Amino acid sequence: MNIIKSFLVFLFLINSTYCYNLNNNFLLKNNNKNNKNNINNINELRRKILYLGIGYTLNNIKPANAYTSAYILENNNFNFEKKNNILNFIENEQNKLFEDTIESVCYISTEYTSMGEKFNINKDDLPKGVGSGFIWDDEGHIITNFHVINKVDNALVTTTKKNKETITYNAKLTGVDPDMDLAVLKIDAPKKYLKIIKYNKYFKPKVGQFSFAIGNPFGQDHTFTTGVISGLNRELSAPTGRKIYNVIQTDAAINPGNSGGPLLNSMGELIGINTASLGMGVSSGVGFAISINNAINSINDIINTGYVQRAILGISYMERRPTISESEKSGIPFIDKGLLILEISQDSPSLDGGLQGTIMNNQTKKVERLGDIIIGINNYNINNPDDLNKILKMYKPGDEIILKYLRNNKEFTTKIILGNYKGTTFTKLENERGKNFDNKSRKIDIPLKNLEPKIEPKLN
Repeated sequence: MNIIKSFLVFLFLINSTYCYNLNNNFLLKNNNKNNKNNINNINELRRKILYLGIGYTLNNIKPANAYTSAYILENNNFNFEKKNNILNFIENEQNKLFEDTIESVCYISTEYTSMGEKFNINKDDLPKGVGSGFIWDDEGHIITNFHVINKVDNALVTTTKKNKETITYNAKLTGVDPDMDLAVLKIDAPKKYLKIIKYNKYFKPKVGQFSFAIGNPFGQDHTFTTGVISGLNRELSAPTGRKIYNVIQTDAAINPGNSGGPLLNSMGELIGINTASLGMGVSSGVGFAISINNAINSINDIINTGYVQRAILGISYMERRPTISESEKSGIPFIDKGLLILEISQDSPSLDGGLQGTIMNNQTKKVERLGDIIIGINNYNINNPDDLNKILKMYKPGDEIILKYLRNNKEFTTKIILGNYKGTTFTKLENERGKNFDNKSRKIDIPLKNLEPKIEPKLN
């Protein structure tokens, strides 16, 4: 692309030089009024050629704006044709990007009827959920956010054909990854109606690059918003409370209903999944998208197996160490390092490794037996949940580790073969692999809530 741009610059300069020499020769040989008018026309053509060339190579030639601004100020009566206007060129390119992508973007509507029954609410009084998604492959897999389909009774996916006609399908559930706020749906659509979104795994986003969002904010389908990549390496809190890292920040408007839709670069390539906005329910110019390069492994795992291939210990643990006052009330001794195990799942790797959970007295609400305290895996120390999650991401299900733990203030080690995460959400969506497939999974009760970015105050 750079070679082509350089060639264009060279070509335009050659044309300009030729026109300039033609002017001089014409003026020397034919110094009359008519010829001067012709020369003025040639000068105008030369300037148009230069302007068009500079406009097309604006990324590499920074003085372009300065030149054109100064020139326009000096020539107030000069007007470019619309087709040569760089703003019009940008508008046309943005419209082309939208038209090329809109067939890949989906409108997702959901219902929560069973929740209404649970809380004795008339189903007609329940709001319908609105979200976005995009077509991942020609098998009909749709990528969206987990929080878009969490605890829904059904989900309808609406796609757009080339002639702008829309078709609505009942969605099945392929699988979820709540820790990444990801869900994969499946629609039974003819392949000819499935336009796969463009994805370039080698693209690395940079601050200042253009970004474009397409989605259904507030139910307004096929909404196109523009901006730039405002920041990188942000953090979000997933629905499970775990941290999502390497999140992209954009000032392209992200509103309720945009969730699950694509964030694109100037080539129309997918760079992120729009997920959250920092604002009171509306865009504040600070939106967040999960990097597609971070999500790709989860997406492939879910499509191939129905589950994320994520290593687990099979335990629940105390999210933070109790304070001294909390220790006195609960009977849990003050813990200065490590993670306290609360419960151990049946048939879990930790149970096979001989680890123990905490036992509470139901009457006194005091601790009868303190669970083991995990302090390390192999050569890595563990002091908080983030430590554990980061370390486990380095391993695969089936890997053997040496786990270090404290029991009665003494340090022990045990060998554990890591298990595989098989969590799913409470939903009435039919699973792509059939009804019996859900029986193998562990239902994770995750409350309906908005995702929030992690904000850490900084001193300037």
